[in-house]
Amino acid sequence: MVSIPKRKVFFRFSFFSIFFLLFFVFCQSSVYADMGKGPAQKFARGLAYIVASPFQLPKEIIQTAGEADPVWLAPWKGFAQGAGAGLYQMGRQGIAGFWDILTFWTPAGREWGPLFEPSSLFPQV
Repeated sequence: MVSIPKRKVFFRFSFFSIFFLLFFVFCQSSVYADMGKGPAQKFARGLAYIVASPFQLPKEIIQTAGEADPVWLAPWKGFAQGAGAGLYQMGRQGIAGFWDILTFWTPAGREWGPLFEPSSLFPQV
């Protein structure tokens, strides 16, 4: 039996984790930019929406904290108001993703367009 050092396993795991994270982040922007027509693009957009929807929660918390008027309220306002907005955006994007996956074979009256126009994944601070 061949033993692989733990350090090598950790390095491989870290490399592939970072690779897949960057893959989904950068591929998502191309999905938004294309908004292509056809069932394959609609299915891919649905997958990208579902994978990226959990990232809406920290994005909204960071963005709301950055926009807080009195600076000393930023952590509280960011967490309270940003978490609510993040949960809303996460649910909205997740539902749109499931909708695109479940109806990818038909244009569904929107000419293959998305259920809603998505916001950016990155905070606007």
